[in-house]
This record gives sequence, C-alpha cells and structure tokens, in this order.
Amino acid sequence: MESVAAETALWRTRPMARIDGNAVAIWTALATTWSLSSERSLAELSRVASYLGVFLLGVAIYRERGSAVRHAVAAIATAVVAVSALALLSRLRPELFPAAQTTTSLLPRANGRLSWPLNYWNALAALMAFGLPLLLSIATSARSLVAQSFAAGAVPIVALCGYLTFSRAGAIAAAAAVIVFLSLAPERIPKLATLLLSAAGSAVLIAGAAHRHTIEQGLTGAAARHDGATLLIAVVIVCAGVGVARAGIGLAVRHGTPPSWLTISRRRARSLLAGAVAIAVIGALVAGAPARLSHAWQDFKRPTAAALHTNSIARFGSTSGNDRYTYWKVAIQSTKGHLLTGAGPGTFQLLWQPREPTFNYVVNAHSLYIETLAEVGLIGLALLGAFFVLVIGASVRRAAHGALESRARLAGVAAACVAFSVSAAFDWIWQVPVLPVAFLLLAGSALAPSRAAPFAGARRLRGPAARVGMVVAAVASLSPIAIAMATTTAVRQSQAAAAAGNTGLALADARAAARLEPGAASPQIQSALVLELRGDLTGAIAAARRATANESTNWQPWLILSRLQAEAGHPGGAVSAFRRARSLNPRSPVFQRS
Repeated sequence: MESVAAETALWRTRPMARIDGNAVAIWTALATTWSLSSERSLAELSRVASYLGVFLLGVAIYRERGSAVRHAVAAIATAVVAVSALALLSRLRPELFPAAQTTTSLLPRANGRLSWPLNYWNALAALMAFGLPLLLSIATSARSLVAQSFAAGAVPIVALCGYLTFSRAGAIAAAAAVIVFLSLAPERIPKLATLLLSAAGSAVLIAGAAHRHTIEQGLTGAAARHDGATLLIAVVIVCAGVGVARAGIGLAVRHGTPPSWLTISRRRARSLLAGAVAIAVIGALVAGAPARLSHAWQDFKRPTAAALHTNSIARFGSTSGNDRYTYWKVAIQSTKGHLLTGAGPGTFQLLWQPREPTFNYVVNAHSLYIETLAEVGLIGLALLGAFFVLVIGASVRRAAHGALESRARLAGVAAACVAFSVSAAFDWIWQVPVLPVAFLLLAGSALAPSRAAPFAGARRLRGPAARVGMVVAAVASLSPIAIAMATTTAVRQSQAAAAAGNTGLALADARAAARLEPGAASPQIQSALVLELRGDLTGAIAAARRATANESTNWQPWLILSRLQAEAGHPGGAVSAFRRARSLNPRSPVFQRS
C-alpha cells in the first residue's frame, strides 16, 4: 500500500490537472478576442470546451482509483478491439461495408490505406497504438484467465489493423507505448513472454496480408474475396492459438515456481538496463548512427519519397515527412510578432495560405503542439504541455509506486497516454474526437483518489456537492458548441432553401445565422450570395464587405466581393478586392491564370 505522504502528493495532481485543463479552455476563450477569425476560433473553442467537459465528467464519476482504472481500461480496450475488428472486416469482406469506401471516394490515392470507421488512416492507427498497451495490461494482469486469453488473442487483430493503415506515426506510437509499458510494469518476464507471443501471432497475420496484394491495396473482385476469406480464417486460427498459449502462460505463472535466475532485483535490473543502454549507444556510434540520423532528417524534410507511393511494408522504411516539415516551418514562421499569444484558435489555414510554397489544401498543421504554438502562442502551448505532463507524470508515478495488483493496469494507462501524446505530435488526431475522449477518460481514471486517501480534501472531492458541481460544469462547457452548431445549421438551411428557389426563406435563415454569431463570416457570405440571386447587388456588396471585415485574412469573401463589384459596374473596387484575395492565397489554382 502507498504511504500517506506518497498518496497525498499523488492526489494533489488531480485538482492541479483539473485546474490546468480549465486553464487551457480559458486561454483558448481569451484567444478568440484577438483571433484572425472569430468563427473558426469559436469552433475550436467548442472542441476544447467539449473535451474539458468530458474530462470533468470523468473526474466526477470516478470515485476510487482501483475500480476506475480497471473499468476504464477494460471498456476502452474492448472498444478498440471492436473498432479494429470492424475495420479489418471492412477490408476482408468489403461487400458487407459499403460505407467503408467513403474516404476512397474522396481521396482515390488512399484506396489501399485502411481508414474506416474513423475515415482517416492515421487516426485509426493512433487508436490501435492507444489500445495496444491496454490490451497487454489486461492480458498480463486480469484476474480471470479467460480475460487474459481474450486480450492476448485480440492483439494480433489490432496489430494487423494498424499495419493495413500503413501509418508510420502509428507504428512509432505503438513502439513507444510497448517500451513504456514494459518499463513500468512489474514482473516483466511473464509480461515479456506474453508480448513475444502476441508479437509472433501479429507477425504471422501481417506476413499473410503482405503476401496478398489485393488485401494490401484494398482491391475488390473475385481474387480479393478469395484472399479475404483465407486471411479471415488465418486470423481466427492465429488469435485462438495466441489466446490458448496465453492461458498456458497464465497457468504456469499461477501454479509454477519460476527459476531463481528469472528473479531479478531492482538493483540488478537497473544495472542490466544501464549496461544494455551503454552497449546500444556504443553499437549505434560504431554503426554510424549520427550520419544515418542526419540522412533521415534530410529525408524527412523532403515532401515525398518513392516508398510513399505504394502501400506495402516498404513504406515503414521511409523517413520522409510527407510535407510535415513544410507545415511546421510555416507554422513556426507565422508566430513572428505574436509568439506569446498566437493568431487565434483554429486559424492555421489562414496562416498557411499566404505562405505556402506550393498549392496544397491544408487545414491543420499535422502536429497538435506546433499548431497550438501558431494559434494560441507559447502561453497556450505551455498550458497544454503542463496538462499532458501532469497526466502522464501522475500515471507513471502511480504505476511505479502503486499496489502490486494494480501496477500493470496503471502501466497500461501511462503507456496509452504516451501513445496519444506521440501521435498528437505527428498528426491532427486532436480533431478526431474519439481519441482525445478516450485519452481524457483514461486520464481521469488514473487521477482518481485512492480508497485509502485519509485526508479531508479527498473526502470533500468525493462528496455529492463536488460531483454535482463538476457535472454542471461539464454540461455548461457544451454551450460554445451549441452556438456554433446552431449557426452552421442555419447556414445550411439557407443553402438548401436557396437551392430550392426560396430566396426569401434563404435570406431569413442566413440573417438568423448572422444574429447567432455576429462576428462570423459564413452567414454574411451566404447573405451576399442570396441577395445576388434576388438581384440586390447593393445589399449583396454590403454583406460581402461585412464578411471581409469579420474575416479579413480569408481570400474567399474578398473574391466574392470582387465578383459582386464587377457585376455592379465598379471595376476599381472589383480589381482591388481581387488583388486582396490573390495576396491571401497566391498559390491557389483560381489565380494561376490571372
């Protein structure tokens, strides 16, 4: 059992994390006041506030850490397995999942990369990496051998699903998660045996997929159906075999006596680890690691690489950043003049378009941390980083010092949080709600107080008044998204009415949207377009001007204003607005012939 002093120190991280989560949302709200686009910033504030609500709700519902971690790990791991199984079935039996072709219809080049049901391959891979340590913790620490077997047998499904996304960031996050899990978990030898068993099963399935071109490329037809059926049989056999073998390991651990040479003291373990690290460093230097790293960095800065044009195992050998270096470079350069405060939440696209070296439709910087720096400045990045450090630090410390029976699950929690943090460094998974929500619910369970917490602060936090207050705050945090959704709904209703020829209703809906969000550009743009349909060019120009005032760095309202000015017979105003639009997005194909 933890000492009172240790438990007191750990418990204090819970209100600190809650305060820091509130600070992130408050700073985001403040940043909307100086944003380049209040509409985009409100949308981002809605996202952050909703995530804060999820976190507060998790803090409110978790009463005791042991049961909270156990239930959260089991629930989230089960959900990850369900998603991975559905995703894998959509590749092996595509005729059963017509909706799985949504991403392919929009991005034909992504046909070979498994993305459904999240509709983004890197997000799906990040979810698999997030769930992997949770499954390992269940497979090595669950009270029931049946649960251990099912968790171990599910790992090859998750691994195969992650492989078929061909996401290198997902592979890096998974590797980091496994390393953290093994570093923190107690009794590592049996856990290492389970890991190697699951890895062997995963390797068999991945090899099976790699030898089936139709599966790797996401093809359809008779050959693909045959390959899918045979691989599905292999999945069932391999997963069942891994589960049975894990049951054997579990029985051996419970009823057998491990050899003395497998029992390693902490001091000896540290010595062995230090020796292994020293050997690895020396070996890396002898093998020319500095030169290889330099070459990899140069390759990362290149926009493309030959291996990225094919979906195969060779893709994982490429270190090309696939334009990420360019996104990050532009984001960092855009902080000049407002390093502390940023340009406003959700505004990266407006920062990117005037600075992009070549045309590329980009909304996010493909890194939560760099995008946070560009949008809400160094202060916002520090607050976000502090929250992550508090959550991961508390998870790591509790995994290292907690009760023996709970350490494996807490190690899984810490490893999953690390996997999320790594994934967030390489992609826009912050905008895929399932991942932040899972992370925050898991974080809330790790920050729950221990049943043994003896001091008054913990008891007050468990009280009904505190819980009701946090639930009310969680519900209140949804208010920004209600405004944003109401505005979007009104604009879409206006567009539908205009398409149906009812310009009167379309104008009323557009103006209703403008009243809901006076600083937004899209309601004014819609009003301008509807007034243009009605022949009221004077009113349309006035609405377009309001749109340019609300979002002066967005090229689209300026281009619409240019067209309206030309239609109204104002060539000077039309040329001026056109030049302004072109300066804000000079690489767009719209302006290439101008």
